[in-house]
Amino acid sequence: MTFTDHTSLGYALGRLAGAIRFASPEFRKVASLATVADAWRAYRRDAGIGNVGPAHQPSTDALSILLTDDPRRDAVVLWLAAHGVPPIADAATMVVRMVNATRGFEVNALALLNAAQDALAQAAAGGPLTGACGLADAGPDHPLHGLARAAVAVDVLIRAPDFAESSGHEALLPLPSRSMRHYIASEPAGCWALNLVLVARGIVPQVTGIVPRTVFRLDVTDAQRAAALVDHSTHEALAAFTNLERIESVLGRGREALAGLSRNARAFEAWTLLAALGPTTRKQLMRALSLSRAGADIQARALAAARLVGLETGGLVSPALPGSSPSLSASLDHGPLCAAAADLDIAMAEIDRLLTRGLDKRN
Repeated sequence: MTFTDHTSLGYALGRLAGAIRFASPEFRKVASLATVADAWRAYRRDAGIGNVGPAHQPSTDALSILLTDDPRRDAVVLWLAAHGVPPIADAATMVVRMVNATRGFEVNALALLNAAQDALAQAAAGGPLTGACGLADAGPDHPLHGLARAAVAVDVLIRAPDFAESSGHEALLPLPSRSMRHYIASEPAGCWALNLVLVARGIVPQVTGIVPRTVFRLDVTDAQRAAALVDHSTHEALAAFTNLERIESVLGRGREALAGLSRNARAFEAWTLLAALGPTTRKQLMRALSLSRAGADIQARALAAARLVGLETGGLVSPALPGSSPSLSASLDHGPLCAAAADLDIAMAEIDRLLTRGLDKRN
């Protein structure tokens, strides 16, 4: 492994650490929510698409942590809420509330997660992968200490059949006139569990899925596995920093667009959820912000009026591109019932304020 490889990764991680260190508490909270959303995407990459939906059809919104119908999403966020460091646990708990998650991991999956936690807790010097990465002597103060801990865990876990990755194979597909060769990928092993534990423990803050499945392959050299780990981690760290830049820009856009609202308005708080998690529904906003349905509608329409979101059928609230003109297609926002709906919304918003005030006095 060359020094250049270490420098590139160290620079990427250093930029991330600096961005978070000087960020506001509000920004850190949004960044943690985004990390949980990214952890779901990394999980699907490592664990496969799964058999979900009617007739085992993949979800049409598979990568969206709020809109997917993949039942494994519930398990991921419930586990992070129960085992994550405070920022991750708090963010995952918010998602649990928004999606009303109820179904956790099954026994076999929990066994993989427990094995990954045990491997990560080991203080051994590591093995072939750690040495090939040049991280055998990376102590707690080393900028790549988090990656070193992940490499040590891989060196431990690769000995277990449930984590070792097999290679794919070619097969012949018989056709009426001839046969055609096609590649069949191997079934995913336990790489997803280690990546989920790394996120929960905050080993490499803001970066998810740093361990590629390639490092668990038994049919490649240690040097190839090390190169895959460093290259993949660098890519993920750069992507995480780019995402932080996106979030900063999105939040700034929201502050500017909503500057005229009352300090007690919840629209910007709703906007932070969309900035971190992507499209959501009014029902999910209602759960996240502890509002009535009418109160959530008020926040959604405030965002739409500021041209930040589009209101779509089914209660979907989607971020709008800068400069676009999102549609205001809520069912009661226009037409003969709009005045009655507005009066009801005002009344329900007042109830929300009174309830919140009552809860604050009890606490």
